[in-house]
Amino acid sequence: MRGLGLALLTLLTLLLAALTLGTFASLNPGAPLWLRSLGSAEGLLSAGLGLGGVPGFARGLGLALLTSGLAGALAALWKRG
Repeated sequence: MRGLGLALLTLLTLLLAALTLGTFASLNPGAPLWLRSLGSAEGLLSAGLGLGGVPGFARGLGLALLTSGLAGALAALWKRG
């Protein structure tokens, strides 16, 4: 059961990392299309959560902080094994 929780937390962390990267990539019109597509997906999710009015850079910073916090928690839980 613990392994399943760690696996789900790992997937959530990786998903948030990808969305964070996409958010920052959507701020640059020269970024690759696949990265800007991730940014568009994040924009849709943010709008669904009522955060559509928050500027992209602020959303990116918030996602970066959330992702790093989850990654730190995951590392601490993983080490306790």
